[in-house]
Amino acid sequence: LLTKPWVDNHWALILWKLAGHIALDPRDGQIDRWSFKTIVDQLCYRFEREINQARRPALRLITTRDATPAAPMVLCVSNITWGDPVVGENGSPTEPRLELEVTDGWYRLRAQIDAPMARAVRRGVIRIGRKIAISGARLGPPGKEPREVLEAYNSMHLILSGNSTHLAPWHAKLGFQVHGGPYVATLNSLTAGGGAVCLVDVVIKRTFPVAFFEFFEDEDGNRRREGPRNEQAQAKADDEDKVCIYLYSPSHVRKRETVASKLLDEHEKKVHRYTGYADRLEHPPDHIDGLYDQLEEPAGANMVLSTINASDAAWLAHMIREQTDQERERFNEELQKEMQASRMGSVNTACPPRNIRSFRVVVVQDAQTCRRPQIRSAQLTVWDVTTLELYEGRPPGTVEVGHRFLITNLMPIQQSSWMDSSEPGAEIYLATRRDSRWRRIV
Repeated sequence: LLTKPWVDNHWALILWKLAGHIALDPRDGQIDRWSFKTIVDQLCYRFEREINQARRPALRLITTRDATPAAPMVLCVSNITWGDPVVGENGSPTEPRLELEVTDGWYRLRAQIDAPMARAVRRGVIRIGRKIAISGARLGPPGKEPREVLEAYNSMHLILSGNSTHLAPWHAKLGFQVHGGPYVATLNSLTAGGGAVCLVDVVIKRTFPVAFFEFFEDEDGNRRREGPRNEQAQAKADDEDKVCIYLYSPSHVRKRETVASKLLDEHEKKVHRYTGYADRLEHPPDHIDGLYDQLEEPAGANMVLSTINASDAAWLAHMIREQTDQERERFNEELQKEMQASRMGSVNTACPPRNIRSFRVVVVQDAQTCRRPQIRSAQLTVWDVTTLELYEGRPPGTVEVGHRFLITNLMPIQQSSWMDSSEPGAEIYLATRRDSRWRRIV
């Protein structure tokens, strides 16, 4: 079961760990740990734990996709790779791309970082040997097949966001944090370009009314939106949509077909009556006279038929048949179009589904801070607020001022409007996602 890559990997990490322990406390007793026997003992321990007991460490579970990389964990920076400088469009060199190598103490994996974390590396805040607490990480590239961690080093990498990554104390245990996470981010620590915020602990300071946006998409796939609308305007739009749905609902279409059937019966009766006139004119009595336009009223038809002569009767019969055939054909075409429109004019065609999203803006502040004073506040846009139920027995979308919540998975918005944390009354802008969750802290 042992392979040379497995031994090489663990040998290097054990040596690195022992060197760190001795550098931290270089007493005479610690020097005894720097020995071949100590390394072999730890190799045997790792073999027993990982192979015989099948207790796999965090990075191995992640690359085989048996555990989510979004779970809270503590990793150690084992290396920093500086890419070659890149020349920008204006000919000036840009900052080289940075990449971390992180370890859970058992295996190593590359990590892609964003701009705020890269700045922390350049300032020396993140350096080799520093432990970092991570939440909400992703495994890239997407769709990659599961692989063993020793084979995945060059083909897989973690994707870290600055807003969900924090410095961990030196004594923090590496690997998944079963009882220690996820980690709460304070508003002062967030940056506009730092990606998703895994968790905040905030108090509601102010709420704004619920509003609505309606999104449309044209044939070319271009999207536009209308709004924001207040609740009264949205209720009016909903009423108009209900009328449209009713007009093209199956029950209403059946009513229209019933009315059309009655009209068809009345028309057939009229045609049958005129056809009867024509039949009588084709074999007219000796004393019949009349004109076509005088036959409109049934009451005067008998008088017309009794006064027309034989010659006029033949012409009138021909005219009646011709006009009747044309009227029947025209009526059938119009009726067929109406019936087809009724069948084809379904709710989805005549009244396409509407893409409406409700939202509410609330102002929040940190519920607690550890070292820095509470300076920043955030305008939090709560999407789909009418489906958010925070209180039992209260209408959906209710958010009370003064209540405290843990909120997960927030995204920075309006990044150019973010204010520096050193400014008095500084504000930042966040928004919920579809996977955001709320939990009230009483």
